[in-house]
Amino acid sequence: MKLLIVTEGYPWGQNVAGIFHRDQFHLIAQAGVDVTVVAPMPWVPPPLVERNPRWRSYAEAPASQTDDALQIRRPRYLALPRENAWFIPDITRYVAIRRLRLPRPDVIQAYFAVPTGGAARLLARHWNVPYAIGMLGDDVNVYPFHNTRNRRLLKRVVEDAHFAFANGPTLADKVAELTGQSVPWLSIGALPSRFANAPQRDEARARLNWPRDRAIALYVGAITPTKGIRELMAVLDVFNDHRFLTVAFGDGPLRTDLARKPDVICPGVRPASDVALAMTAADFLVHPSHYEGLPTVLVEAAFARLPIITTDAPGCVDLARDGRALMTQVGDAPALAAAIRQTINHPAAARERAGRMLAHVQEHYDLVTNAKRLVGLYRQLASRAA
Repeated sequence: MKLLIVTEGYPWGQNVAGIFHRDQFHLIAQAGVDVTVVAPMPWVPPPLVERNPRWRSYAEAPASQTDDALQIRRPRYLALPRENAWFIPDITRYVAIRRLRLPRPDVIQAYFAVPTGGAARLLARHWNVPYAIGMLGDDVNVYPFHNTRNRRLLKRVVEDAHFAFANGPTLADKVAELTGQSVPWLSIGALPSRFANAPQRDEARARLNWPRDRAIALYVGAITPTKGIRELMAVLDVFNDHRFLTVAFGDGPLRTDLARKPDVICPGVRPASDVALAMTAADFLVHPSHYEGLPTVLVEAAFARLPIITTDAPGCVDLARDGRALMTQVGDAPALAAAIRQTINHPAAARERAGRMLAHVQEHYDLVTNAKRLVGLYRQLASRAA
């Protein structure tokens, strides 16, 4: 069976775009599926390459890549600033993919309904093959509110899909609200095996050169306002407790400001192995995001048995409810500070919450189990179309 996956990005070198897909796509290929991944990339005129780090990364991304059994293609397409609000990126991506002259697949899987799903819908019509659409967050929570065309596109992509699913329960509810279509939720999930042979906390801290005598909060993700970093910095401004250390993995426009705070370490973007080790070494994860589709970092922290502090943002609440994590209102810095103090002062209760979270993700967010479900779905779609 030939599967074409159309998505927003796939990691290469030090670039981690789409890294949450890598393990999933490898598992699908290991199940005997011939997988081609297409991640359309904006074309950057040569004179502009050095003017912006993001533009430079677009230009440097390899047009073709082999990752074990996976073939990754990155066709360039014409992009404009704020293209999801003011342009037609679904059409330009479709044209770029057609120019690759790929062989006809048996099934297409698209991630992000808008705009990528729009391109997949046109490809499915061109080849007369079924397509599945997986919705992950911004394609439902953000882009449909840019303009009327995006709302119509979301509805059409979901209605015409042979199978449509959301990455979490609240996202599925939002899809139903916007499109009138009831869709199931099926998370990408995370690999529990990454944490199966984790070292003890003291050993993990020694490997990372972290102090053993301080409470350590870990943050992993983009260091941006929408991830709640301003609230976290407001907490650090008043916390004034040198027994408490914050370690933030990631990058973004607020990284420099965050790194200037006392008792903060910002190592930048780190490989997945370092993140797993850090989750073993830390006392808790703090994730004060404003909105999410389904934050994979929370699932990974859960498999690492790491207590979690997050917000009642869509996506976060799916995991945190029912006493599985401490949950504060979005944007509430005093509540975030109180949750941090509660976690530090009552470690046994924090471990109990982590245990409830672990049981929940083992049932619903195991990447291996969920990838098998998708492979079965693809085979059903291919057999019906044959």
